[in-house]
Amino acid sequence: MGNKKSRKVAILEALSRGFTQRTLDAGYMDDAESRKAYGEYFGTVGFEKGAAISREIRNRNILAFHGRKRLSILDLGTGTGEFVRGLSEGFFPESADEIDLLCVDRSIAALQDFADQWKPPATLRLRLLQARLPDQKALLEEVKEGIDLLSMANLLAENEDSLHGFLDLLANLFLRLSPGGMMVLVEPADRRSSRSLLSLGDDLMRLCPDLRVEAPCPNDRKGPCPALDDPGDWCHEDRPVTFSSALTRTAASLGHVKDSLKMTYLLLVRRGRVDGEDLPSLRLVSPLHKEKGMSWGLFCDGRALIRLRLLNRNRHDGSKAFGRLRRGDTILDPRSGGNVTGRPEGGFVEWPSGSPVVGVRRPDGALWNSQHEEG
Repeated sequence: MGNKKSRKVAILEALSRGFTQRTLDAGYMDDAESRKAYGEYFGTVGFEKGAAISREIRNRNILAFHGRKRLSILDLGTGTGEFVRGLSEGFFPESADEIDLLCVDRSIAALQDFADQWKPPATLRLRLLQARLPDQKALLEEVKEGIDLLSMANLLAENEDSLHGFLDLLANLFLRLSPGGMMVLVEPADRRSSRSLLSLGDDLMRLCPDLRVEAPCPNDRKGPCPALDDPGDWCHEDRPVTFSSALTRTAASLGHVKDSLKMTYLLLVRRGRVDGEDLPSLRLVSPLHKEKGMSWGLFCDGRALIRLRLLNRNRHDGSKAFGRLRRGDTILDPRSGGNVTGRPEGGFVEWPSGSPVVGVRRPDGALWNSQHEEG
């Protein structure tokens, strides 16, 4: 048993190093040992990411497909399949009676393993397509129109030299999205991967004016992502999750810490419903820092990043919830009109005296009031 574990850890170490250094051979999924190790470790994390995204879509009530009973899902770069399994299973039974799922990957061996090992509900029709993305010919011949949900996880990180090709591919697939159709794009929470995804999102919105950011950005962001203004910045999620003790032990042996879901993601929707929140809001995109005499965090309003702080001496019953904010929480913008008027001296925007903290949504997209904490 010890030798098996050592072999698995060695494979995972090689995979992890290849992902980080961008040196992994594109055919790693063709190797049975690599597939198995990947699925048991990275795939387990991917399943939780897919399930979390599915919950957020339901919480935000943005699965707007005009009463269709059958949901059409296209997954690009399926690999061992855990991400799309977590994503698609979350739509049964409330959100979809039936699902047509087309999984695409360069490795037919990975796709076949996925199909053999997954026992989907009888109302899910699974189809497999081998294609070397971002090459488009085989895919566009298979997919004509009516995609309700397109998902893509980790492909940019593994194909940094093909970003323009993925932009072209997604722009063409946008034309096949149904009204209200959605793109779910997810990448690892490292600077390079995050910036690649955020840049791709900006480029897609320029090419496809009817494509809007539904999440995580506040205020129906239409302009460039403010996290890209500084070459050292990026934007990511860090959501609590509980993994099995076996996975956390494996993570520790790799020098990883698996106590949360870390990812960069975009939910992009083809316009077909009322836009955005009613009132200007701010989203916390950093940890909340508690220092002597104050609490502060980096907030985004969809146009700029703001270092917003609440001085302890100005705290009152209505604003003490500021100290409990978590990365990803969205609150009403306390500034008049929600507009940035420039950087104040010292770089901080002060929380307006006497203004309460009014929550909008939690990091998982749930309405704030549904989980409101008193105290």
